[in-house]
Amino acid sequence: MIIFSPGPANISERVRQALTMPDIGHREEEMSQLLGDVKALLAKALKLDNRNYEIVVFSGSGTLAIEALITSLSGWEKTLFIISNGIYGERARDVALTYGIKFEELKLEWGKPPDLTAVGEEISRDDIGGVYLIHHETTTGLINPLKEVAQLARKYGKLVLCDTISSLAGEHIDFDWGLDGVVGTANKCFRGVPGVSFAILSQNFLNVTRKRERRTYYSDLLTHLERETTKNETPFTPPVHTLFAFREALRETLDEGVENRIAHYRDISRLLREGLKDTGLRLYLPEALYSNTMTSVYLPSGMTYEELHDEIKKRGFVIYNSQGQLRGTVFMLGVVGLINSQDIMDFLTVLKEVLGVRA
Repeated sequence: MIIFSPGPANISERVRQALTMPDIGHREEEMSQLLGDVKALLAKALKLDNRNYEIVVFSGSGTLAIEALITSLSGWEKTLFIISNGIYGERARDVALTYGIKFEELKLEWGKPPDLTAVGEEISRDDIGGVYLIHHETTTGLINPLKEVAQLARKYGKLVLCDTISSLAGEHIDFDWGLDGVVGTANKCFRGVPGVSFAILSQNFLNVTRKRERRTYYSDLLTHLERETTKNETPFTPPVHTLFAFREALRETLDEGVENRIAHYRDISRLLREGLKDTGLRLYLPEALYSNTMTSVYLPSGMTYEELHDEIKKRGFVIYNSQGQLRGTVFMLGVVGLINSQDIMDFLTVLKEVLGVRA
C-alpha cells in the first residue's frame, strides 16, 4: 500500500527492522548513547556541527515541540508575531492563546503567501520581539518564504521561530539565515515513525527563555534541555524503539544525502503534477507556490472524497483528506514516504482508471 500523505507514510525495511532492536533500560547508558546518536546525526544532517545551537528531543508528536517552543516565551515582555495562512499557523496561535503568550497574528487566506513589505513593517515595531512562520504549510502544500522573512527579522534584531516539521530534509534550509527556534519531527521527510519530535535552539533564543514564567509541565522546553544536557537522558519515559527507528532513518538520510533526497522529492512531485494535468483535475495552488512534497488537488466533479479514496485504496494507494474549510473540496497528495517515479506512474494510471479517463 503506497501512502500519499504528508507523513507518517511508507518507511524502508531498514527503518522497520530498527523497531525490532533489543529492549534497553531507558535510564541505562545504552539509552544515553541512543539519544546522543540521534542528536549527532541530526546535527550532521542539518550541518550544525560547528554552530552554536542546542538540540532538544521530545517524546511526542510535532505539536509537542511546537507547544514547548511557544510556551517557553511565557512572561516575555515582547510580542510574538505569528504569520498564519493555514491550519498550522492557526495552531500556533491557539497554543499562544491557551497559555497567555503575547502575540499578534497576521491572518491570511489559506494558500496565500505573506506580503514581505507588510511583514517588514510589522516586525520593525519595538513591541515585536520575534516572528513565527510555518515553512511548509501542509494545509495547502504552500511553501512560505522562510529565508526572506528571516532576513527581515534579523534586519530588525528579532527572533526567528519556525515550524519546519514538514520541510526539514524536504526543502533547502540554511541556519545561516539566522534561525533561532526550529521544530521538526521524525516521521515526515526523514521517514522515521511517529513519536519523536525535536527543537533546535540558538543561544539568543535560550537567553530569552531562561527568563520564562513556567506554565507547562510535560512540555517545558528548559526542563528537557537541562536533563538532556546534564544527564544525557530525557526527563520522562522516552519511546525507545521509536528512537531506534529515528536513528536508522537519519543514517539512511545521510547515506542518500540530504540534498539528493530534496531533489528526489522535487522531481517526483513534478512528475505527479504533470500527470495530474492529463486527468483533467485542477491543482489548488499555482505550481510555483508548492513545496517539494505536497500537492493539493480539487476533487473531481460529482465525486466525494470518500468515494475517490475508497476506489483508489482498493487498487493499492491511499490519498489524504484536506482539513478545515477545504475538507470535501480538495484532496492532498504527499510524497514524503518511500515513493519512486514508478509508484507515481502507477498511481496516475489508477487515478485515470477511477476517473474513467482513457490512459
